[in-house]
Amino acid sequence: MGWIIIETKYLNKNYLGLLTNFPSQVLGKLNLSSSFLVQNIEQQIEVVIISGDSVDKVSESVDKLGGKYESLGYNFGIVVIPVDKLIDLAVNPLIQYIELPKSLYTTDDQANRVSCIPQVVSSYDLDGEGVLVGFVDTGIDYTHPAFINDDGTTRIKYIYDLEQGGKIYDSEIINKALQAPDPFSIVNSIDIVGHGTHVAGIACAGGKIDKKFYGVAPKSSIAMVKVARTRFALSSQIMRGLKFLIDKSKELGLPLVINMSLSTNDGAHNGSSLLEQYISITAVLERETIVIAAGNEGEAAHHISGELKAVNEIYFNVGDAETIIALNIYKSILPEVSIEIISPSGISSGEVFLAEGFRSGRIGDSIYQMYNTGAKPFDISGEIGIILNGVNEFVSSGQWKLIIKRVNDYSGIFNIWLPISEGLNVTTKFLDPTIDNTLGIPATVNNIISVGSYNYLTNNISPFSGRGNKYVGQYIKPDIVAPGENIYSTIPDKSFDRKTGTSMATPNVTGICALMMQWGIVKQNDPYLYGERLKYYLVVGAKKERRDITYPDPAWGYGEVCAYNSLRLTMNQLGARGYELTRQDEPKDNSNISTDVTEESASDPKVVIGSNNESINNVTSNTVSNSEVNQNENDIVILIEVPNKKRFEEIISIPGVKGVMISETFAIIITTIDKVEEIRKLANSIVDFDLPPILTLSDMSPVEASGAPTFNINPYLRLNGRGVLVGIIDTGIDYLSEEFQREDGTSRVFRIWDQTLTNQDKEIYGIKYGIEYTEEQITEAISAKAKGQDPYAIVNSKDEVGHGTMVAGIIGGRGINPELKGAAPDCEFVVIKLKKASEFELKEAYIDAKKQGYTPWNIILGLRYAAVVGNEVNRPIVIYIPLGTNMASHSGEGIIEKSIDNFSRQVGTLVVTNTGNQGNKETHVEGIIESNGDIKEIELRAGKNQNILPIQIYINQPNIVTLSIVSPSGEIINNLTSKLSRNQKIKFTYEGTEMIINFSSPDYVTGDSLIVIKASNLREGIWKFRLKGKYIVDGKYYAWIPQRELLEDDTKLLNSTEITTLTAPSTSDGAISVSYYNQNNNSVVSESGRGYTRDNRIKPDIAAGGINATIIKPGGGTGVATGASVAGAVVTGGCALILQWAIVNKNQEAIYTPQIKTYIIAGAKTRSGDIYPNREWGYGTFNLQGVFDTIKEIYEEKDNRRKEGNYHEYSVGNLFIRRPK
Repeated sequence: MGWIIIETKYLNKNYLGLLTNFPSQVLGKLNLSSSFLVQNIEQQIEVVIISGDSVDKVSESVDKLGGKYESLGYNFGIVVIPVDKLIDLAVNPLIQYIELPKSLYTTDDQANRVSCIPQVVSSYDLDGEGVLVGFVDTGIDYTHPAFINDDGTTRIKYIYDLEQGGKIYDSEIINKALQAPDPFSIVNSIDIVGHGTHVAGIACAGGKIDKKFYGVAPKSSIAMVKVARTRFALSSQIMRGLKFLIDKSKELGLPLVINMSLSTNDGAHNGSSLLEQYISITAVLERETIVIAAGNEGEAAHHISGELKAVNEIYFNVGDAETIIALNIYKSILPEVSIEIISPSGISSGEVFLAEGFRSGRIGDSIYQMYNTGAKPFDISGEIGIILNGVNEFVSSGQWKLIIKRVNDYSGIFNIWLPISEGLNVTTKFLDPTIDNTLGIPATVNNIISVGSYNYLTNNISPFSGRGNKYVGQYIKPDIVAPGENIYSTIPDKSFDRKTGTSMATPNVTGICALMMQWGIVKQNDPYLYGERLKYYLVVGAKKERRDITYPDPAWGYGEVCAYNSLRLTMNQLGARGYELTRQDEPKDNSNISTDVTEESASDPKVVIGSNNESINNVTSNTVSNSEVNQNENDIVILIEVPNKKRFEEIISIPGVKGVMISETFAIIITTIDKVEEIRKLANSIVDFDLPPILTLSDMSPVEASGAPTFNINPYLRLNGRGVLVGIIDTGIDYLSEEFQREDGTSRVFRIWDQTLTNQDKEIYGIKYGIEYTEEQITEAISAKAKGQDPYAIVNSKDEVGHGTMVAGIIGGRGINPELKGAAPDCEFVVIKLKKASEFELKEAYIDAKKQGYTPWNIILGLRYAAVVGNEVNRPIVIYIPLGTNMASHSGEGIIEKSIDNFSRQVGTLVVTNTGNQGNKETHVEGIIESNGDIKEIELRAGKNQNILPIQIYINQPNIVTLSIVSPSGEIINNLTSKLSRNQKIKFTYEGTEMIINFSSPDYVTGDSLIVIKASNLREGIWKFRLKGKYIVDGKYYAWIPQRELLEDDTKLLNSTEITTLTAPSTSDGAISVSYYNQNNNSVVSESGRGYTRDNRIKPDIAAGGINATIIKPGGGTGVATGASVAGAVVTGGCALILQWAIVNKNQEAIYTPQIKTYIIAGAKTRSGDIYPNREWGYGTFNLQGVFDTIKEIYEEKDNRRKEGNYHEYSVGNLFIRRPK
C-alpha cells in the first residue's frame, strides 16, 4: 500500500495528525470533518459508517477490532473503536464508507398569536393530543410544571440521555421521580444549558402553568433525546437520537414530529454528508415530519463564495487567542486549482498544487495543514480543507490572505466556510463575506422543513438568521420563517425567560406541525398529512406581508408561518370530497359532470359531485376497454408499508402471496388480485400510485445490415473486464452464443435469474419468484448442446426479444467474430430476464394491453438481485438498466431512482442508465405560467386508435393552478381544482370520452402539485388542457404522455419541447446517466433524451456513441442497432474496465460511484464551441483513453509527491542523477 508521509514535528496531537498516515487507497472511504480533525486524540473514536452486509457480520467484524457496532437501520451504523484501529476498520471490505463526526452547536442567541395559532386552537379544537413531539437537544427539566399533567403525571414519554451513555428513562420512571423528595436521585438527567427546556416549552408547554405561557401544542406527548455535551453535540449522537425517536413512535403508535435546533458549517451544504443523508432517508421512508433550525450564521461573516476566476484573493481576519482555524473549500468539478496562504506578517506558503491527500508546512508562527479528499462516495465535488494552528499555542492574529488560482480553462464557482459563531472569536471572519448560503447543516436537507427567524414586532428578518441560495428553480431554503427574537418560554428550575435565535423559531413551527398532524392523522381527516405534504400546506399558507420581498426569498423562504391559513388551505383542498357533481342541465343520476365547474360551485354543498373511488381490485369497465380481466389469471406486484418484519412474514404466509422486504418498512408483494384486500388489512398501507409507470426498452429497432465497425473503446490490452461482474436487467441472454463463452467452452454467464419462469418452492434471496441458474448449470447446458442434446432441458431461459443479448455483446462480446468484440471481453454476466407487465398491469397504467412494457417492481427486484450476488461473492459489479419511462417525476424521487441511490452507495457497485430515445418523439411539453390569471395550453393530438391514454402534469411548488379541458368538438370542462374528489370522473357528451382526474396537491413523493388525467374511450382529434395561474411564484409546469413505444403513431403533443425528455430512472443521482450521439460525425442525435432533471440537476452525466453498432442476434448472426441502449452499454463496458483497474488490480479498492463519475467527467472529450455541461451531452463524450490519462495524472502526482522529499536530484552534463537523501 502507498502511504502519505508528512513531517510530524509540526503536527499537534489531533486527529488530523493521525489521518496523515492513512493509506492513500482508503482515503476515499473517509468523509473528513474539520471540526473533528482538530480535536485532541482520545483513546477511542466514534464514527458513522455505511456497511454492505448484514448487521451480524458487521458487528462480528467490528468486535474483532475491539470495537462496538450499533445499527441505525438503512445500512447506517455507529462504530466506537480504539483510535489505533481506525485504519483496520477503513480497509475492512464490509465497511463501505466512514464519516468522522461533526460538531453541531445549539442555535440560541407573544409569538403564538402572530403565527395564527390561537385561531386554529379555538376554531378546530386542536392541542396536539395524540402526537409525539421529539426533540434532539440539550435535555429537559422534567420537573417543570409545564411538562406535567393536571393529575401530576408526566407528559414526557421518554428521556434518552446520551450524555449518560444512552440511559433511557420512560414515563413510569419519571413519574416515580416526580413523587420522590429528590427526583434527580431517580432520574438524574439535567438540562444544564437550558436550551432544550426552552425549545420544548415553545412547542409543547402546557399542564399546570398560566395559559399565557402555553406552547403551541400543550397536550402533545414529549420525547427528549439529550445529545449535547455542553453547547455542542456530535452528528453520530444526533443520528442515534433520530433512530430512537422513530422506534419509540412506532411502539407508541403515535405520529411523530421531530425538532432539531442544532447546526454546523462543517460540510458542503449540499446534502452529501452521512448526517444529511440519514435524515433525508428517514424523512422519505418514515411517517414523520422533521423541522430544523436554519442556524444563526446570517451576519457572522463566515461564508464567502463567487465565480472561480483565474486569480481569486480572499481576505479573512483571525481574532486573538484562536488555537485552531479551519476553512472548508468546495468548488465546481472541472476547474483545478492551486492555493497560496499568506500570513499577517506577509510570509507565504508558496503556491501549493492540490491533488488528493495531505500537505503541511510552516508560515511564521503558524502551521498550515491542507487536505484534498477528491471525489467522495456521495459528493462528486469533494472537499479541500485548510487547518491553521499555532506553533506554540495560538494562530497568528490579524489579516490573512488566501489566493486560489484556477490552473485550467474550466469556469466554475467556489464556496468557503469557517466554523459557526459558537466555535470562534467574534472578530474571526471573512472581510468580504457572502450572506447567501449561510444556512447551517442539516437544515440543508431538501425534504425537511427548514426554519429561519424574523422579528414579528418590526416585521424584519432577524439579522442572524441563516440564508439559503438565491431562488433559481424549484427549491429554496429556508422553507419558512417564524418568530425567533426575545421568545418567552420555560427554563430549568421551574422558571421562564426570554431567548433569541432560530432555535426559538423552529419549535413554533414544530408545534404547528403537531396540530396539523393531529387534525390530519389522529382525527383521520388526511392520513398522509406529514413530511413533504405537510410542508406544502405550510409554505403555501404562509403570510407574505413584505411588499418589498419577492417570495420565495433566500432569507424569508416562502413567508411567515401562519397555522390558521395553512390548515384552512388543507381543509379547502380536501373539504369538497364526498359530494357528487352533475351537469346543471341533466338529471342528478347522470354520470356526467358540469361543463362549467367554477371554484365556487366546487365547494358548494348544493352542487353534487360524483365520486368513483377505485381500488386495485375494483377496476370498472369505464377504466379500460370492455374486455374482462380474469382476476385470478395474472399475478400483480404491489408495494406495501409494514410496521415491522414480523407483520411482513404474516402477510407472506397467506397462501399464494410472495414478497421481499426492500427496506425496514417497505416490501414488494407478488399476489393475485383477489388477495389484495386481505393484504390491505395487515399492512399499514398499500402504496397507491395514481399512475403506475410502465418502462420500455431504450433502443430503436435493429437495422437488418452488417459490416459496421464494432464499438470497442478499450485501448488497454491488459484491461478486459476480468474479475468484474456485469449485471444486465433486460430480456435475457442467448447463453449458447460462443461470444459469451471462454476458450475452454465454459460459460461467462455467472448467473441467470429468469423472472418469467414459474417457481413454487425455491427461495432466491428471500423470495420465491422466477428460477435461478448458476454458471455450472449454464456450462452443463452448453456441453449438452455440443453433444446434440437439448440445452433448454437444463437451462430453460431464452432471449426471445434479443435486446438483452444485443446489450451483452456490446458490453462484453468475446470477439470470436472480430466485429462483435465488446469493451470488456472477459467480464462475467449476471443476467436478469424481466417478466413483462401483465395485461392487468398495463390497463391499470392506462396502456393498451397489446403493448409491451415492464413494471418498476420487477426492475427493483432485478437490481436487488444483481447487487446481492456481487456482495455475496465479494466482486465488483456494474449494473446496466436499459429501460426508461416518461411517467415519473423526473426529479430523482421515484421508487426505482431511490433504489438505485441506495445500491450505488456500496463500494464497487455501479449502476448505469441511459436517457432514452424520446428527444424528438413529441411526448413532453413544459412552460411557464407568468402570473396569476395567465393561461397556458397543452395541446394533445389523439390518434385514431388511441383508445386509452394517461397524461401527467407537474406544477412546481408552491404554484397553484386550475385546469380546464376542451374537447375536439369544443365542449369545455372549466376550473377543475384540487378540491375535486379523488378519482373524479368526468364525461364529454359529444365524444363519449371519459376522464378520471386526480389532483395530488401536494404529491406525497415530491411535494409538488401533480395532476393525473386518465382518459378512456378517447376520441381522435385535438384536446386542449388549459392551465390557469391561481397563485404563481415561478409558474413552471411539465407534462408527459407515455413513451412513443406505448402510443399510436399519430398521438403526440403538438407544442412539444425537446428538453427534459430524459427518461426515468436516468434522473437518479446514484446512476451514471448516458445519452447518445453520432460518433461518425460527432453530431447531436435528435432522438436522444435530453436533460436537465426537473429539479435542475445536471443529467446526462456523459454521452457515448450510439449509431450503427454491430450486434449479436439470438441464435447466431449479426445485425446493426442504433439507440440509447447502445450508448449505455458502451459506458457499462468501460466502467467494468475501470472497476477491474481499481478493485481487481488493487489500485483503488475503495472506489465509489461519484469517484468513477469524476474520472469519466475529467476524461471526457468536448466539442469545440460547445458549453459544458449541457443538456445533450452532459460533461462531454465518453473517452476511456481520457479516463485512464486522468487516473495516470492523479497517481503520478501522488507518486511524485511521495518521492520528492526522499531524493536529491541533479544533472551532471547530460547525466540525470537521483540519490536517496
